[in-house]
Amino acid sequence: MTVWNLLKDPPARYRTKPFWSWNDDLNKRELLRQIEEMHKAGIGGFFIHARGGLTVPYMGEAWMDLNQFCIEKCQELGMEVWLYDENGWPSGYADGKLPALGHSYQQKRLSYEWAPFNQEEKMTIASYIQIEDRLHLLKQDPRRPDFRVYYEVNPYYIDTLSKHVVSTFIEMIYDAYWLRLGPKYTSAIKGIFTDEPQFGRGDLPWSLELADVFESRYGYSILEALPGLILDTDNCRKMRYDYWSCVTTMFTEAYAKQVGTWCGERGWMSVGHVVDEQTLMSQVTSVGDPLCFYEYLHIPGCDWLGRSVGEDPLVPKQVSSVVRQLGQKQAITESYGCTGWNISFRDLKRIGEWQFVHGMNLMCQHLQAYSLRGLRKRDYPPSLFYQQPWWEHYHRFNDYFARLSMLLVEGSRQAEVLLLHPISTAWVEQQGSDSAGIEPYHQSFAQLSRWLCQSFIEHDYGSEGMLERHGNVDGGKFVVGEARYSVVVIPPCVTLSSRTVGLLHQFILQGGMLIVLEPYPHLIDGEQNEDIIRLIHTALKPANTRLSIAEMISGQVAPSISIHDRWGNPIASDMVNIQKLKLDDSYLYYLVNSGDESYSDIELTIHQKGTLCLIDLESGDLKSVNQRTVDGGTRVALTLYPVQSYMFLLTQHDVKSHSDPINLLQTDISNCHIYHLDNQWKIEQIDVNSITLDTCRYRVKNGEWSSEMPLIFIQEKLLQIGSSVHIELEFSINLSFEPADGQEMYLVVENPEKLQIVVNEIDVESTSYGWWRDISFQKINIGGCLVKGRNKIRFSLYFWNKPETYAAMARANQFESEANKLTLDTELESIYIIGDFAVISQSGYVGHEHGVRCTEGPFILANSQQICSLEGDLASQGLPFFAGSIRVTQTIQIQFDDGDSWLWDFGSQPNATVTRLRINGVEIRVFLWEPFVSNITEFLRPGENHIELELIGSCRNLLGPHHHIKGEPIKVGPDSFKDKPGWTDKDLDPNTSIYQERYAFVPFGLSATPRLVRIPG
Repeated sequence: MTVWNLLKDPPARYRTKPFWSWNDDLNKRELLRQIEEMHKAGIGGFFIHARGGLTVPYMGEAWMDLNQFCIEKCQELGMEVWLYDENGWPSGYADGKLPALGHSYQQKRLSYEWAPFNQEEKMTIASYIQIEDRLHLLKQDPRRPDFRVYYEVNPYYIDTLSKHVVSTFIEMIYDAYWLRLGPKYTSAIKGIFTDEPQFGRGDLPWSLELADVFESRYGYSILEALPGLILDTDNCRKMRYDYWSCVTTMFTEAYAKQVGTWCGERGWMSVGHVVDEQTLMSQVTSVGDPLCFYEYLHIPGCDWLGRSVGEDPLVPKQVSSVVRQLGQKQAITESYGCTGWNISFRDLKRIGEWQFVHGMNLMCQHLQAYSLRGLRKRDYPPSLFYQQPWWEHYHRFNDYFARLSMLLVEGSRQAEVLLLHPISTAWVEQQGSDSAGIEPYHQSFAQLSRWLCQSFIEHDYGSEGMLERHGNVDGGKFVVGEARYSVVVIPPCVTLSSRTVGLLHQFILQGGMLIVLEPYPHLIDGEQNEDIIRLIHTALKPANTRLSIAEMISGQVAPSISIHDRWGNPIASDMVNIQKLKLDDSYLYYLVNSGDESYSDIELTIHQKGTLCLIDLESGDLKSVNQRTVDGGTRVALTLYPVQSYMFLLTQHDVKSHSDPINLLQTDISNCHIYHLDNQWKIEQIDVNSITLDTCRYRVKNGEWSSEMPLIFIQEKLLQIGSSVHIELEFSINLSFEPADGQEMYLVVENPEKLQIVVNEIDVESTSYGWWRDISFQKINIGGCLVKGRNKIRFSLYFWNKPETYAAMARANQFESEANKLTLDTELESIYIIGDFAVISQSGYVGHEHGVRCTEGPFILANSQQICSLEGDLASQGLPFFAGSIRVTQTIQIQFDDGDSWLWDFGSQPNATVTRLRINGVEIRVFLWEPFVSNITEFLRPGENHIELELIGSCRNLLGPHHHIKGEPIKVGPDSFKDKPGWTDKDLDPNTSIYQERYAFVPFGLSATPRLVRIPG
């Protein structure tokens, strides 16, 4: 089977593979149901990921039994199973068992102090005496030291510089999986994900093995070098270069190489990514050189958190460069963590395609939650799973990315420019924990890569560490593994390695183009060397501008495309990118607009001749396009909407198309007749409405009732008691109507079996009537209990946590590995009322940033409405907490002549995750992303026409965060629901109170009145 035969339905290998969060008490029947849900949604497999909330003992017999059960189901369905090597993250600590083995296994970091010393002496590595302005190592000298270097220990993570420690981790986790599952399920289990391993975060790593390794590599004692790592001393850059080169090699060989080798020997693939990939400043003290780490993984990857995309392509391009250079096929991205419950399909596509156009080609969604009980619903949301109202449409996204992945995996990228990665400059500029000296070089490197992208000059990054093993010069080409480059660019930097300099001399002698940008490197391996001066003298030196650099490179390597607007001006944007690939004897041109700007009338020139067609990634069809042949190339006119992409196929063969040539230009409607629809719509059908009750009164042991306060603060107060207590919670809700006899009303709670429930003095049975939205959200029938006016809902329960849980909470405050696997025994959560009603705020709504609507409340339940305005926000029309779909209709009268064409135009992006259009009973299109325009000519008739829209929302307004100071943060984590900023709000002052009493809701509805556009025939 060829790629072209598989486009309609790509196999599991190319399909998305999300993290499946095993985060609760696991039930086989429910696991089976969730696997079948994934299969129906077009998901190709999953990573079994233990996370906070898990109650099944990790790696125990029951855990292995459940893994085996799911593997066998996936074999039946043709899905792939991938393992994950940790309980939480970062990988390496084996659920805490490995650092518990003792001091030699635990992570260490360097620290220092000047006399008089305050820290314990037992961790001292070396002491120094100051003579004039220099520090001298004290050996057997009786004099009192002026300065000492010591190490601190993190008892909750491991020494990842030690091969022995990491091999013990492999024995504990990898070998355990293999012994139980490996031989029997070798073909079903594809590999293991390792997540965010690291040797530090902002500090200088230490290991009990480091001194011996360092001296054997460099011939001098690391004790002589330590002051230079921290202070600006003589020859400090040489010492820093050697130190960071050493720890990078130790980390890479101990962790990545051992894991990769273990997997390779058993036919599994090592998959994963390191921590802090995004800047040179963070890379130095976390992993040394991430590209060297990627070298040993079979499918290296990256992390992309939050709802934004980057201006520079560093994170994805670092990974994709290694993949191409080593002849590997796939590069995986762990995406969508922290994007929040309101992430749209439009944003899912935008974030994914921004990374894919920069070389990633396999999607791992973060994440799919087995359960949302308790803290699980705030675990770096969203859960892109069955809990979402839009779940039935998720297959469209997965099919789209499966087709895209297959083409990018099977195609070979065509970059001919190598941009050297300046991590070694970052090494020599890192001074202790201060990375300020690196910042200018990071910015220059990022800017240079951006300029090349803006000029459509495709390029890879070159790791000097990888050049040691894979660099070569051959026939005038600079070779890295299997990739060959005609141009090498040295970014602004301080130092290069001796191996790199030697290769670059050969490259120039063989006629290669070497370009260098100021400030020029002046060190080799961190020290002065005349050879670098000679190299820089022979290199080309353009002005430090985009146009100057692009013009020089284009003389050797022409850009693959050019794009001009209607006035002939070239388009250069961080958000418009291209990737060219060779597939069989044809070429793919993948053009992506990741921004919010619309380019209504542009000309794309491909600097190659042939037959051009469009690969429709939504359907898998090939479509001919209106093209023109120009000197040296092929030209097509098109509109490039925000978040739109095109996959063009250029071939020398005849292509069997599914259509006549299509026009990719947006229709000019300036002289067309426009019919604006009525803003009032009849509500035809709507899912049950809901209200979230997140505040209440409480009392302990029949004591005094508190004032009303948020449940999250009540939980914190009760945890401070530190022992089991009997508590009562009292919620209140007002109704403006008398519920009809038999009117269904449900209270939705978690763990109803632990509660005694009283509604308006009526004892309510804690009998579940099934779940709603999530398996932990159990429906309790309260029909007949609510009355007009004020209603009280009272719970009675024991609040308890085991002593082990309190100990785990204390550890969670010390290091992230403990926090990421935390499981509580009792959790106080919001409750919900669902039914047929409207939710009205008695204080009205005010606008906030990004269309968010805020209200002080209080809320009252009223009779549901039959008519609504879609352009006005539905949240403020009785649906503020709504998580479902609404179907609305209206009838319009139109007249037209034969030959007229008609367009449906939303005017702008709807405020709904999915919008479905039907006309006269026929479904026209399901709108997930741009363009929000569709040709409806064949579906209209003269006279009366019935228009039906279905809008499907998300869980955001149900689950929040409702009280964040930003209204709708674009990075959401557990702390987003509390009162003090966490790392997802690091832009805020640490003392900011982020919890606001008012409620904030994202809009739901349409952002403009839809219109029908008549184009005269």
